[in-house]
Amino acid sequence: MNALRPSAFHQVRMVFTMAALVPYLLFAQTPGKRLITPQDLWAMKRLSNLELSPDGSKAAFVVQEWDITENKSTANIWLVPTAGGEPRKLTTAQANDGAPIWSPDGMRIAFTSKRGEDEAAALYVIRVDGGEAEKVIELPFALSNVKWMPDGERVVVATTCVPRLVGTWSKTDISAMEKEVKRRKEGKMTAKITEDRTYAYWDHWLTDSLANRLLLVRLGTKEITDLTPKWGRLFHYSGSVDYDLSPDGAQVALALNSTPPPYSDCPNSDVYMIPTDGSGMMRNITVENPGNDSGPTFAPDGSSLLFTRTKKPCGSGEVGKLWRHDITTGKSDPLTEAIDLSIQGVKQIADAGTLWFTAEEKGLVPIFKMQADGRGLTAVYKEGTSTELQVKAGRIVFLNDNTSRPNEVFTLDGATGAVRHLTHFNQALVEQLDLGNVESYWFDGAAGDKVHGWLILPPGFDAAKRYPLVQLMHGGPHTMVRDSWSYRWNAHAFAAAGYVVTWVNRHGSTGFGQGFAQSILNEWGVKPLDDILRSTDLLLKRFPNIDPKRIAAAGASYGGYMAAWAEGHTDRFACIVNHAGVNDFITQYGADLTAYSFTQVLGGTPWKNPEGMRKNDPVTYAKNFKTPMLILHGQQDYRVPYANGTALYGILQSMGVPSRLVIFPDENHWILSPQNSIHWNWEVQSWLARYIGGTPTLEKPVFEGSDEK
Repeated sequence: MNALRPSAFHQVRMVFTMAALVPYLLFAQTPGKRLITPQDLWAMKRLSNLELSPDGSKAAFVVQEWDITENKSTANIWLVPTAGGEPRKLTTAQANDGAPIWSPDGMRIAFTSKRGEDEAAALYVIRVDGGEAEKVIELPFALSNVKWMPDGERVVVATTCVPRLVGTWSKTDISAMEKEVKRRKEGKMTAKITEDRTYAYWDHWLTDSLANRLLLVRLGTKEITDLTPKWGRLFHYSGSVDYDLSPDGAQVALALNSTPPPYSDCPNSDVYMIPTDGSGMMRNITVENPGNDSGPTFAPDGSSLLFTRTKKPCGSGEVGKLWRHDITTGKSDPLTEAIDLSIQGVKQIADAGTLWFTAEEKGLVPIFKMQADGRGLTAVYKEGTSTELQVKAGRIVFLNDNTSRPNEVFTLDGATGAVRHLTHFNQALVEQLDLGNVESYWFDGAAGDKVHGWLILPPGFDAAKRYPLVQLMHGGPHTMVRDSWSYRWNAHAFAAAGYVVTWVNRHGSTGFGQGFAQSILNEWGVKPLDDILRSTDLLLKRFPNIDPKRIAAAGASYGGYMAAWAEGHTDRFACIVNHAGVNDFITQYGADLTAYSFTQVLGGTPWKNPEGMRKNDPVTYAKNFKTPMLILHGQQDYRVPYANGTALYGILQSMGVPSRLVIFPDENHWILSPQNSIHWNWEVQSWLARYIGGTPTLEKPVFEGSDEK
């Protein structure tokens, strides 16, 4: 990592270790700047859906903007020249335009949007040189994942259907589905009924007998050909669609969950080859693998297919390996068996024999390249977090953010590694904010392993003043704290209230090798808490002005598990914040998917080795609970059912432990709407201020219809 960030953001970055504790260079608060607030997080423009034109001269992307008062967003498609120049807004509707895809001749862009009287997201096409978007087709359920056929006259799209009514997608069939959708929306009987093991996912039920389909649509006549007419359920529980179209348009490679109802076994994503001739044939090319195969990507000449493979069913913390399938021979071989990285978003350059991709690595998400045979791995760009990599016609573009800046579009010179900003949507706002310095650090963690963390200092940090410390604990457990901007758990928003903030990539984190990620299996909390407490000791030694009596811990999901685990295993924290935490393992059996892997990761089950399970269950140690705790949860959370929060709150209240419960009835695992998010931040900052001091950066928000205490 370079010592300095772009000067526009005035961020100094350093690295320190246990063996090299050196005085920190302190700077006075920058004049003319102000503290970041939760409202600023919703004022940022959010970039996504990056897509290069066929000749590489332009990039299309989506810019989403939020209105706090209206509590909703709009999103439009923008274009920017990859050689540099001003971005241009292509669509202007007060809608949520998304997923732009260039036509083969580069003259048009297909996208999806729910506009005007649309009942669901429809397919639109717009000319790049101007004019209004033309609505091509609307179906009873949203359209998504558009890909152009090589002839430029047809597209492949994904949608959802009611299988028993779909027929041949005639007008009569579509009308019947529309009536069924309306009946379900207006019906007074709302019971959800199942005999399947998996019946919900994150925030939605799976009991409505719906199926995903890939359709071939002719733009001129609106003629529909169903490419998957025999498929009778969702491709994946999430409703996501993961496929690629061969360069000649003759077939698609589709990853879908091959585990049949009643879903007794782990989900198993397999790759199927499907011709686009409408025959409906589906051939599983990864049937031999019990783990997941996903992310199929055709080679530019169509001769082979790349995909990512994990070998163990419900594998927790397993590194995904890149495999190649030869279309002619039907044989699949590993490419990256010796590389301890989970490779994402592979792009292949025609005739160059080079693969480009991103992967998590030690707190960063660099851009890598390697030869097509898996040799010559090289990290080309290692600053911050790079995503949505696009490579075409000799041009490389990507989105990049870091802890102190949201995503912007960048371009990369593949030969020299030189990088340039192409957009600056959020620079003016970021330059108004006084953001503290950010550091990467390493220390000796549990079991003698080197452990990584991020440190975020409050603005105007002064060695002569006393500061509280907040230990943020990330979720997953198999995820990584990246050098990346967050719109939800924003480290600068915590630090702005006057806290030194740290975020540790404790044992179980990804990006540090498969062994490190899997080191917590069957002892979920032991090593991670040891890491967090060792990090605390390190920071207290390095910064004598951190008050050891004013230290708090805060986490969500698995980080919430760590909050509950810390509640029963240490008295080091003056208070704790627990959002959507896995607090009670019996309650967690009511979750959507996590019960599949419980036997692998939690040491036992209620019917086999219950003692092993109880050993890892936070409520087993309730007799030790005494630290004040704020508990927050979304009621629509089916990944960590909200009874995890109410049950823990009931225990704490019964024991007389100071505690506060905040439930969001219309939110899921995350707090995703502006007004609820702002209130969430106020609750968290106020709770911390009550027990460790600091000054919240916002007044108590008041919104219409609120029910607060």
